[in-house]
Amino acid sequence: MFATINIYKPKGITSHDVVSRLRRIYGLKKIGHLGTLDPLAEGVLPLCLGQATRLIEYFPSGKRYTAEVTLGQTTTTLDSEGEVLSEVDCSNLDLSEVRLESVLAQFRGIIQQQVPLYSAVHVGGKKLYELARQGKTADLPVREAVIDALTCLSIDRGTPAHPVLTLDIQCGSGTYIRSLARDIGEALGCGAYMSGLVRTEHGQFKVADSVALDTLQQSETPAAYLQDPSVYLGLPMLPLANEQEAQKLWNGMKVLPSADYESAVGNTGLKLKPNALYLATWQDKPLGVVQCVSHWLKPVKIFHLN
Repeated sequence: MFATINIYKPKGITSHDVVSRLRRIYGLKKIGHLGTLDPLAEGVLPLCLGQATRLIEYFPSGKRYTAEVTLGQTTTTLDSEGEVLSEVDCSNLDLSEVRLESVLAQFRGIIQQQVPLYSAVHVGGKKLYELARQGKTADLPVREAVIDALTCLSIDRGTPAHPVLTLDIQCGSGTYIRSLARDIGEALGCGAYMSGLVRTEHGQFKVADSVALDTLQQSETPAAYLQDPSVYLGLPMLPLANEQEAQKLWNGMKVLPSADYESAVGNTGLKLKPNALYLATWQDKPLGVVQCVSHWLKPVKIFHLN
């Protein structure tokens, strides 16, 4: 097995729950996801199956979310699952376009985020959420995050005291949307928590191309939903020139590209770059990840596929 699948994770289950269900569906133990989604969140959850799990680190990690942020309340977990800590009436809060833009502009680019107390980050050898459940406190680490784009799509004033912002967020890996919601609330002077979250993109995986977990479970042909990992990888394809070079790389040996090989690469419009990584293929089948080092191709991860 060497495949990926783009699952639409529903609310109420963990990412590990999805992995467990796929193991039963495909009768395969080796399955891993590219990035966890909290039980409260839903949306795109790409997974790798079989030897494709060895490629997880090479997939683009940029993400896009549609987040709902409720103003005027803060919670222990920074989302709707926690207990309310504070409350402010936002009926007269200035949420004009100018005001919102001035606040959101503070969070674009490289920012510093304090991680949520209810998170899997380790402090003193224990996960923060374990300490929180024991009623203990800890100094919350501050991490760097990248927000590539942040815009307000709409404002729901159905409950005047607690309006809800719907935000479109494009960010790098490791960004805590719950922390972003908290910080936006603080900048507005009213407090806030994340009340809804949908991941619409993960790298090249889009929500429009995902399959609902229930649909997959009810399908008589689950293999039809599997996809070629190379389509979504952040690595350029490198077709090998001849079987001898493919065999050497497959055996873990480095290869000095031949003239024929250089010609083959030229036909694809691909030029080898020093220290760059490539997905090497032989006869349209993935052979492994290789690196160009001093004009040689060095094997990094080789797949042993039938």
